[in-house]
Amino acid sequence: MFAFDGGYDSGQASHTVLLELRGTIERHPAVQHASGEPPGQFIRVVATLDPAILGSNADEGTLTLRWYAGEAADADPEFALHYSESSGFDCGWHHEPNPHIDRRAHYQARLSADDEYEYEAVSFDSFQPVPLLWGILDRLETRLTER
Repeated sequence: MFAFDGGYDSGQASHTVLLELRGTIERHPAVQHASGEPPGQFIRVVATLDPAILGSNADEGTLTLRWYAGEAADADPEFALHYSESSGFDCGWHHEPNPHIDRRAHYQARLSADDEYEYEAVSFDSFQPVPLLWGILDRLETRLTER
C-alpha cells in the first residue's frame, strides 16, 4: 500500500492483508465469528471457532491472526497464526524472530498454560496470505486430530 506522499505504508498494507484474511477465514466451517481489532486499522484478527469441527473435544477455541507486512513492499512478512482452546492447549505457526529457536519460521505448542512451549522449525509453501491461511488451517486440523 502506498502512503499519500507516494511512499509505502506498512501499517496500511498490514491492515489490508488482515482485512482480506478476516473475510477469508469467515468462510471456514469451524468459524463462528471473526473480527478485526482495533476497528479501523487492524493489528490482528480474532476468530472464534468450534473446535469439534477441527477434531478437538474442547468447548471453545480461538485463532488469532497477526500480520506485519514489513518496512518495504518486497519484504518477507512477519506473521503469527496462533490457536488456543478452553482445554489449555495452544499452538501457532509463526514467521518472526524468536529467541527460543534459530529460525523465523516455526511451530510452537504447549498442552496447558502451565507448560513450556515446545518449538520446531517449519517451512511455508507460500507467503501469500490466503493460501498460507488455508494451509495452516489444514495443519491445525491435523495437529488436533493427532493429539
